[in-house]
Amino acid sequence: MATGTGGKTLTAVLLWASLAVPVLLAGFTSRTAHPLAWWGAFTCLAVIGAGVALGRARPLAAMLLGSGLWLVEATRGNPFTVLAAMAVFAYLAGVRMDRAGQAVAALGGLLVLAGTVTPLVSDAGAGFVAVSGAVLGAVVPWLAGRARRQYLLLAREGWERAEELERAQRLIAEQARARERTRIAGDMHDLLGHELGLVALRIGGLEVAPGLDERYRLAAGEARRAVTAASERLQEIVDMLHHDTGTAQEEGVPELVERARAAGMRVELRTVGEGPLPNGSRPDGPPSGGPPSGGPLSGGSLSGGSLPSAMAERALRRVVQEGLTNSAKHAPGAPVIVTVEHLATETVVTVTTGPARRPQDRASGGHGLEGLRERVRLCGGSLRAGPKNEGFGRFGEPARGAGLGRGAGREPGEGAGIEPAGEPGEGFELSARLPHAPGQIAEPGPVSVSATHLARARLRARRTRVTAVVTAVTAVTVVTLVVVAFMIYDAASSVLVPEDFQRLRPGQDQTAVARVLPGRSRIDGPVPGEPARPRGADCRYYGTHANPFDASHRELFRLCFAGGRLVSKDFLPANRSP
Repeated sequence: MATGTGGKTLTAVLLWASLAVPVLLAGFTSRTAHPLAWWGAFTCLAVIGAGVALGRARPLAAMLLGSGLWLVEATRGNPFTVLAAMAVFAYLAGVRMDRAGQAVAALGGLLVLAGTVTPLVSDAGAGFVAVSGAVLGAVVPWLAGRARRQYLLLAREGWERAEELERAQRLIAEQARARERTRIAGDMHDLLGHELGLVALRIGGLEVAPGLDERYRLAAGEARRAVTAASERLQEIVDMLHHDTGTAQEEGVPELVERARAAGMRVELRTVGEGPLPNGSRPDGPPSGGPPSGGPLSGGSLSGGSLPSAMAERALRRVVQEGLTNSAKHAPGAPVIVTVEHLATETVVTVTTGPARRPQDRASGGHGLEGLRERVRLCGGSLRAGPKNEGFGRFGEPARGAGLGRGAGREPGEGAGIEPAGEPGEGFELSARLPHAPGQIAEPGPVSVSATHLARARLRARRTRVTAVVTAVTAVTVVTLVVVAFMIYDAASSVLVPEDFQRLRPGQDQTAVARVLPGRSRIDGPVPGEPARPRGADCRYYGTHANPFDASHRELFRLCFAGGRLVSKDFLPANRSP
């Protein structure tokens, strides 16, 4: 534990030191274009340190700290010093956060503030830089983090899939060994039974042999009876290996519900229609093979339709029993409703469990549900199970979309015990359709649950990755187009016609000169390599042509004014040296 904590602390310190480098350069050196005061540098270092400290436990708070610090610096005209910190915190939030809603709201608020506050404090150009920086430095890294998280979840799903396949292989091997033991037992019966029969026959012949002393005759009779008993015992053991000879009595649905109530469960039994008579009897014949202790439901006969077969009645009891067991295990204290609907040709049983009072984290092997699914299938029916609020399609098709988190990627009702998967407060449901007359038995689905979950995890990872790439490409494209459009507009609206420049003479009134000037200047200046400015003069810089992509786009006309008059005009070539 100490080693793990020490490693995390060292990682946090190294991360803080890396993010502090641009701040230290801006605050304590002159190597950057946007210097920071010493107090501003210490403030940035403290905020970055707080974000690193909160990064694991509160990744959203760390992202908010980094984004807020960057927005303040961007508003002050310094969008680059803490840009790396914002990008790192946004990426880590994407990796570490389970839910995306809060992060999306935070990023949306950042974009709104960048697009509204920065232009008010500075100018429209600063607002554009702020919005572009928020998209490229926060939204895109967060999407990259989400893609990384989906990849990690996909890897976990893959390992879970491999573990499930290993468990299935072990189960198949155990079943093969059990079948081989049963076959060997049958072979033993065939061989040993035959030999024991011959021994008994020979002893019987010895027993009736003339002239045999009475003592030996009695001993031979005892030996014959012992061999016969051993042969019968061997037959019984083999029969037990081949067939299930259990004689335990089964409870009916009312007895199951009453026993659950006695154990403290809140269970309600609802019956629609009439099922078999008590004790599993039928109005036109002997009992249907139901247990002597009572049929699955009390009530009259099933009017206007057929009676369920004995196999369907047993399956009905097993569905109720499995549903109550899972409710007690995964949602103790939750209300449970058992609904049995008798139709003309089939019976539909549903066990609905309400929201759990407290979350349970109990592992579930799922063998009971899989065995129940097979029993219902052999009756010609179908089974479904899953969160109550997600609904179902056709019978036998599980509900889609278990969320991430604990038990993420586990499909309710398939290959796992029923769990209250998804959001707290959903509840879950187990339902089976049981035909009264056995019909065509559906083949079990070839696709395993783990394969389905793995495919869905891959789909989620692919969607997140595509979203991140599309967002990044779109953001870069939009920013590039806006920059190019602004360059074209800036070049076209700041051109001083060379002929007009040639006609200007120092000493002209500034008002007269203004008539031939464009609406805006090319840059604010000063520029490297320009001649010395006249003392007390205000200089303005204009372009020489409207093509911002030409090799001579750096050529400028400089006009300097003082006392309301033009005092100098200069042509600044593109190849001027600083």
